[in-house]
Amino acid sequence: MSSTLQAVRAQAFWWACLLAAPPLAWAIAAAGFPMPVRDPVRDLAALVAWSVAEEIVFRGALQPLLARWLGRAASGPITLANVATSLVFAALHAWRHGPLVALGVFPVSLVYGYARDRTGRVAPAALLHVGFNALLYAASWRLAAA
Repeated sequence: MSSTLQAVRAQAFWWACLLAAPPLAWAIAAAGFPMPVRDPVRDLAALVAWSVAEEIVFRGALQPLLARWLGRAASGPITLANVATSLVFAALHAWRHGPLVALGVFPVSLVYGYARDRTGRVAPAALLHVGFNALLYAASWRLAAA
């Protein structure tokens, strides 16, 4: 693949994330799966800390470990390591939030894993995770105030 095409695909991915996240976060909160809104300063601090910690564990440790075990096997642009990591990530969310949330978390996790695979770094996945959770929190706060 030419470097120009790779650059266009990379830009399309980031634009898709930027444009899809706000309506998706709103839809999730409106569908009855909002984040709890108690104390915005504490809530947002915890949101950032948990999101970054989850990405360090899942995209920083587990996904590279699975990639070494599974190789670069992929189904299209999604690696098997990403799928396996996302299954574990969703399963652990099911433990605390229930199976419907886990079903919703799985495709979002694939996006975080894709960012990790494409950049080779955890920071883009962590930024996506923090950003999406912040949007979900904002939608939850707005809906709670309505």
